Amino acid sequence: MSRRPIPFFAVAAAAWAACVAQAVFGIPESLTLCPVRLLIGHRCPGCGMGHAVVYAMRGDFAASFQHHPLGLPLLAVWTFWLLSETVRASA
Repeated sequence: MSRRPIPFFAVAAAAWAACVAQAVFGIPESLTLCPVRLLIGHRCPGCGMGHAVVYAMRGDFAASFQHHPLGLPLLAVWTFWLLSETVRASA
């Protein structure tokens, strides 16, 4: 009995949808999923990226940039990739 791996697209789409849900319903400022920050208490170079993406989805670009300067570019590339993969799969 072999298990089929979950496609990367499905994981990326689910994570994008989770960010949309957080943008709509709110995100607690204290929430962190960063293992480095949870273990040692210091921010890693990627800390704040999730908050930055959610704020960018809300249209609050100043807060997005404040949390992480690469949040908006990540959201743009991520969204474009999801859309292009969706179009490619439906063609």
